[in-house]
Amino acid sequence: MASPSSWEFYKEEQTKILWVHICTQDLTGVAISVNKWWKTRYPEFKMRIVSKKEFEKIKKCKSSNSSNKINLW
Repeated sequence: MASPSSWEFYKEEQTKILWVHICTQDLTGVAISVNKWWKTRYPEFKMRIVSKKEFEKIKKCKSSNSSNKINLW
């Protein structure tokens, strides 16, 4: 099983979305680990896998002003 440091996440309570960035190039086991972690710890949340750039944008926008919508595309 992949270590928890293989990915990072940001939890958005209002919309019940987990934003996940996979930090490693070796994806062996990471998908299974992330899926198991998500289903056992946050089953009521939706999960979105995003790039590092999108992940940082989400964290920055949400921490600076939680009322703004994020436009990723």
